[in-house]
Amino acid sequence: MIKRNTNVKSLVAIRRRIAVAVSLLVIAAAACCGLAIGGGALSAIWREQFRVQDSAIDVVVTSSGKNVKPDTIIYYFGLTNGANLATIPYENLRKGLIARIPNIKDIKVERRLPRRVTVDVKEREPAVRIAPAKGSPSSGLVADYDGVVFRTFNSPPLPIIREAAEKRHDPGQKLEGNAGSALRLVHLLAEAADAKSDEAPELSELRVLEVDTSKKDYLLVTLGDYSMAEIAWERMHEDSEVSRKSLRRQLLHLAQAIATRLTPRTTRWIATEYEKGGRVYATDPARLGGR
Repeated sequence: MIKRNTNVKSLVAIRRRIAVAVSLLVIAAAACCGLAIGGGALSAIWREQFRVQDSAIDVVVTSSGKNVKPDTIIYYFGLTNGANLATIPYENLRKGLIARIPNIKDIKVERRLPRRVTVDVKEREPAVRIAPAKGSPSSGLVADYDGVVFRTFNSPPLPIIREAAEKRHDPGQKLEGNAGSALRLVHLLAEAADAKSDEAPELSELRVLEVDTSKKDYLLVTLGDYSMAEIAWERMHEDSEVSRKSLRRQLLHLAQAIATRLTPRTTRWIATEYEKGGRVYATDPARLGGR
């Protein structure tokens, strides 16, 4: 009998412990739920201070050019009245817009708590006009010195790069082949003219009006005095140091030949030798026929 009473007491004690444990678990779960609800409410209250109240005051959009309108940026990023600045995926939107609009080179977003945001758009600056092999150069296509093609009708007079009929570039693409080589030639001479490089002083006198890229082995360049020059250099389709040095030498030889002023301004210069000392020849354009 005594042993049986002891077992009953043990069972009662175990049941009490289980009940207490279950109660504690229920209380803990309720506490966690309460904390989660409370935390969510506090978080919502905290985020509420980041909501745009007046986009005309809270949102500032600046641009280095005139092609990208502030409204485009405001609506793409959703920076309208009521938008919460804490929940906008700025980086993903930034990358998407740069890929979508070739005119944009970079976008910088800066938040100023609690509800101010500044978006600074850096537009690409046109360096050359892109035109078909024949016809008007007013296609609206341009490229910057990064080689990215985009569209604008507000550019100043710029050197023209005429593309081969079989090689046309669309907005968003980068200039390649002879068109890329022509851009590097224009860029080198532009830096020399602006004294932004250590190029020889002679190069500062060379001006490019137009570059015909339709020839396979050389570029046909129309210079500022309307004379023409066939120019080729080592690895001319590469953007490498070897290519740049060879281009400098060829242009220097051409500038020195022009400086002698031994021929009329209608001369066609041949500067395609770069392995034999870089000799430059002058010829009468009438003798070249349709070359």
